[in-house]
Amino acid sequence: MGAGNVITLVWRTDAHLADQAPQSRKDDWRETVLGKLRQVGGIAQAAKADAVLDGGDLFHVKTPSRNTHETVGLMADLHAGYPCPTYGCVGNHDVKYGDLRFLDESPLGTLFKAGVIHRLYDQHEAWFERDGVSVRVVGIPYHGSQYDQNRLSRIVRGKETYLVVVAHLLASPLGGSLFEKEDILRYADLANHDADVWLFGHYHKDQGIQRISAKGKFVVNVGSLSRGALSEDDVKRTPQAVILRFTARHGVQVEPVPLTVEPPDQVFDLEGRVRQESRQLSVEQFVDNLRAALVETEKATLLEDVQKLPNIPDRVRERAILYLEETAEATDG
Repeated sequence: MGAGNVITLVWRTDAHLADQAPQSRKDDWRETVLGKLRQVGGIAQAAKADAVLDGGDLFHVKTPSRNTHETVGLMADLHAGYPCPTYGCVGNHDVKYGDLRFLDESPLGTLFKAGVIHRLYDQHEAWFERDGVSVRVVGIPYHGSQYDQNRLSRIVRGKETYLVVVAHLLASPLGGSLFEKEDILRYADLANHDADVWLFGHYHKDQGIQRISAKGKFVVNVGSLSRGALSEDDVKRTPQAVILRFTARHGVQVEPVPLTVEPPDQVFDLEGRVRQESRQLSVEQFVDNLRAALVETEKATLLEDVQKLPNIPDRVRERAILYLEETAEATDG
């Protein structure tokens, strides 16, 4: 496709298609996600894109048998109708146990085999060339919570005009780790890499588009197409696709394109969010009152303390008493 001497690519990531909606949603999740993917196809059509790049987690449920044939078929039909090829990286939700070895039995693996989506990870690369301008796209799949830095360092520039890296890895301006459990790449550490553009999936939060060097290198980290949680970020965030244009004269141009989504009160179970917060407050209040009671009343038993605690919902009190009684019985036995 394409236009003139411009190579145009459209970026999207983390669609998380599934048959069942998350608890936070009250809409038809599958149709909502498919609708967003259709919008991306429309953006690609209008931009005369050469390809769509997907950053991984196209599917949500890791267990292959819990994705219906109908859902996989709808995804295949949708991409077969795109105006250009789609190249997909592999996310942790795309494969069982987040392990690439199980790719062949996954829904995404089926789409790869069918040819409706092309592989984009490790040795599976994409190449685009027009009028002396070339773009090479390399993918880094999810490969565990401690990242293999060799997967990054061994990607080096060849004969291409522009080098693009798609990665299903956490990245942020500050880097570090997520709850001390998973690495987060730091933008500054990427600036000296050969890549002209980094496209990140995996982190659902919209961290925007940043220039990381004076030479015009970019990090695109706009977050997930989906909003499955009741977090403040998910409720208020507008999912985006991104158009990337590569030219000999004007370098790289990056254009975010917001998708059309329903208002939060139409798709989110906001009343459920209030109930969830209320339950959390009840638990916190229970713990605080219990701690105070244990300090103030040394002679009473723990069970009696719980029975006498004020301002605790009956269901919370009853559940705590049940646990204490079961614990006592197990200890006595």
